[in-house]
Amino acid sequence: MKPDDITLKCLIQEALKEESESMFIPPSQHIWQKILSDRQTAKVICKPFYQRFDSLKAIACLGVIVLFIGLFIVNQQSAIAINNKFFKTVVDFFTTSETTGIVSVSMSSNPSPAPDMPPPPPDWPLDTGEKVVTLEQARLEASFDFILPSFLPKDVSLDIITVLDGFRVNQYYLSDNNRLIIEQHHIPGGFASSHHFASAKVKKVLINGAEATLVTQHNPYTGKNEIHILWCQDNINYSIQTDLDQRIALKIARSLK
Repeated sequence: MKPDDITLKCLIQEALKEESESMFIPPSQHIWQKILSDRQTAKVICKPFYQRFDSLKAIACLGVIVLFIGLFIVNQQSAIAINNKFFKTVVDFFTTSETTGIVSVSMSSNPSPAPDMPPPPPDWPLDTGEKVVTLEQARLEASFDFILPSFLPKDVSLDIITVLDGFRVNQYYLSDNNRLIIEQHHIPGGFASSHHFASAKVKKVLINGAEATLVTQHNPYTGKNEIHILWCQDNINYSIQTDLDQRIALKIARSLK
């Protein structure tokens, strides 16, 4: 090693020694107390929010919540009218011995009908413009001689008859357990029509010398099979819809002559 290098090394060592002697090193006991204090502070910061609440703060918050709920119950004692509907809210808080609060809300709407409100619609889904008339009125308003069935089961009777634009006459029959609709639509000249049935069985039958289509379709809501018979004869489009037995439905269709 060169003399200059030795001199430089000695100077560095002396400088570091002087610097270390001038530094203040606290006692070891003070250092350990500082470390323990920092660890306790870190634990408090990392605690969940709800653990940092003391009992007094928790009781104060619960009191505020109960106060708001009490005000809500008082304000809900009377029914509130909104858009002519009456809503009544009943709140039961802490109804059981459990620590969790249970809130029960019930609502009801019983508006009174307006005095000029029309009567409810009949049991049948009538089309727009379909007018309920008597049999005599139907004969006068219809543009064709519609036909009544000459055969009906004993417990089936005519409920209503309707006319639409003078070219369509519908007959609605009822029994305690079954329904029957006979539609007759007068269409002078040529025409075309289409029908859509889902999950249905179809077969061809003869009705008074005319070819007809018989469709059987299961109704999942009533649990019954519904029969549709469609045919055209003498410029009249016939349609029969019923949940009666297929044999009886065919007998009714063939009695329209």
